[in-house]
Amino acid sequence: MRKRTIQIRTTLLYALILLVLVTLTVLLFRTVSISVLQKTIRSYLVSATNENADKIVRVQSREEADEIDPGSILIAHDGAYLAIDDDFMDIINDVTCSLYTEEGEMLYGENPLARQMEGRAFENSHIYQLANEGINYYVYDRKLIIEDAEHLWIRGMVPLTESVRQISDITRMLLFVLPLFFLLALTGGYFVTGRMLHPIRTMERTAVEIAQGSDLTRRIDAGKGEGELHDLAGAFNGMLDEIEASFAAEQRFTSDASHELRTPMSVIMAQVELTLSKDRTDGEYRDALRVIRRQAGRMNALINDMLDYTRMEQRKQNYPLTDLDLSHLVNNIALDMALLRENDITLTQDVEEDLHINGNQVLLTRLIQNLISNAYRYGKENGTIVVTLKALPHTEETVRGKAPKIRLSVADNGVGISEQDLEHIFDRFYRADSSRATKGNGLGLSMVKKIAELHNATLEVTSKEGEGSTFAVIFAGI
Repeated sequence: MRKRTIQIRTTLLYALILLVLVTLTVLLFRTVSISVLQKTIRSYLVSATNENADKIVRVQSREEADEIDPGSILIAHDGAYLAIDDDFMDIINDVTCSLYTEEGEMLYGENPLARQMEGRAFENSHIYQLANEGINYYVYDRKLIIEDAEHLWIRGMVPLTESVRQISDITRMLLFVLPLFFLLALTGGYFVTGRMLHPIRTMERTAVEIAQGSDLTRRIDAGKGEGELHDLAGAFNGMLDEIEASFAAEQRFTSDASHELRTPMSVIMAQVELTLSKDRTDGEYRDALRVIRRQAGRMNALINDMLDYTRMEQRKQNYPLTDLDLSHLVNNIALDMALLRENDITLTQDVEEDLHINGNQVLLTRLIQNLISNAYRYGKENGTIVVTLKALPHTEETVRGKAPKIRLSVADNGVGISEQDLEHIFDRFYRADSSRATKGNGLGLSMVKKIAELHNATLEVTSKEGEGSTFAVIFAGI
């Protein structure tokens, strides 16, 4: 029952709202029905009274009356006769009519309210309401327009019992139908709510299974559909993707760290044990400390590079891309790193001015420095490094208004890379051979690849053993 709390509460809220709406609907329907019925009854009353008014004529003799309507009823009045159609007394739609003089004397017809209305003045073309023995009546007075008989009135009336009966019938029908409708809607609402909450239950079940089994590859199958809950399921799956990626990165980091740190740690421990195995001279102690410092520095650089790499994998949003003057950045870094002159290597640059991209300055600085450092590391003595930044020739895309692509390259004439190793050089901690294994920590080019991916850039490498290598990065210009 606890797991169905949301469904039950939602259904009860839906039922409460539905009950209020149904109640308001019934009241509105009843009010409108009463208004429509009463309007219809008033219309019948006026119509019947007016029709009966047209059934009365003034005649001088019976013969004249027979000429007009042989079956008419004659009533002597003021030295002549009033000929009244024989269906004057017919009751249609409960309407009854009576003929009166100006003084209130009833000449013909039927009036169930005669006693209550005795002495009441006539109101021409006006409908009013009276009651008799608990029954309400509508009354309508109509003055006759007959030559030589201007002081005659017709009074029509109709009881509202039919209106009350019809309203009662409608109310009884609603009281019978609406509970069935309400129950049906409530049942349907319960199942619809359960269907809507299915993704949430799936999320709960998946989360529990992941927590119990530590299987981060599990995903929520919310089925086909659209809506907020399906979007939530998609967001939850996206979160699991991020968690799985972070967990995998953490595992890789732990594995790589333990593997890469084992060698310097072994060297440090061996050096310490060897040094402490017997008394040493000051020179021997200093040599041991130099070895330890060198290995510790290697460990420190390795840890920093691994942390930076992991940050880029897990927190890409921490490196926003902005409009960056790549020409200025490349030129400054090349000028600074030309001062290193490791192994008497000469660094020169050929940088085209005012080339801009959407980039992150911190990451691109690291990319350029890693490429130049790699060229220094594997360059030959008295060799050269050339850093080039150029806009590529115009293509069909640039003709259509897009900015030309930009090519950054770092070329050296060092030891080069064998053909079988080229496809692996961007893998983490990959070292091609023993001659390269003693240099670097195997993360520099991996970081270059990751930074290029974050900038949607393309990497190109050409190399030949003994002749040197060229690393190029192709950016989209702006």
